[in-house]
Amino acid sequence: MREVTLFWKRERLRQISIGPVLDILQSAVFLGYVERNPKLVRGMIRVACKPGSEPADLDQLDEVDVEEILSEPSALDDSWIIIVRQHHPLALLSARVGKATIRPGSRLDAEGLHYIVRGSSMSIRIIVNGARMMLRPDRISASGVSLEDLSGNRLLSDRQMSVLQSAHQSGWYDIPRRITLGDLARELELGRSTVSEHLVRAEAALIDQFLNGDPSFMDEEPVNGD
Repeated sequence: MREVTLFWKRERLRQISIGPVLDILQSAVFLGYVERNPKLVRGMIRVACKPGSEPADLDQLDEVDVEEILSEPSALDDSWIIIVRQHHPLALLSARVGKATIRPGSRLDAEGLHYIVRGSSMSIRIIVNGARMMLRPDRISASGVSLEDLSGNRLLSDRQMSVLQSAHQSGWYDIPRRITLGDLARELELGRSTVSEHLVRAEAALIDQFLNGDPSFMDEEPVNGD
């Protein structure tokens, strides 16, 4: 099992059909499923509405039906807890794909939408590809990233992955290094500048993944491999 967070900035969400939700909700946190099967997805969500709005306004969207209000704002908490039926293609896709689930804690906040998917590598790959077809995420971050996962989710290109693997196997990252850039380039039958560029881009992608990934992953127990 592994976990991937798909992230979209708020302003980009306006490019798709769920855009109007940004005018209704200040924030939303997915608390868990009430019912979930390939034809029906019902979930419990904690929402904070914008001034002048309330959860019933969500019924104007094709992708969501508010079925029940469990709690309303109080003096101590300005949030609503509601049960909604979801019709959005991505929610239905995740329900139809085996060995995949949307993790409680997925949220819409001031930054954007953090959509956390947990499941097998194959299931996650299907959901990621589906999400890209709807609106390419601004960022995809994963916990327990493997070489296969990095290649499959296109954090690294095939060529970057190949160069990175060869550099690692040849001792480029050993201390001290066991191979020069020139020898590595000859081994790969590529120019020195080409190898250097691939390494720099691959390293930058990995560092960005490490620094900008969902920090909540650090608070969880390690996830076992598939």
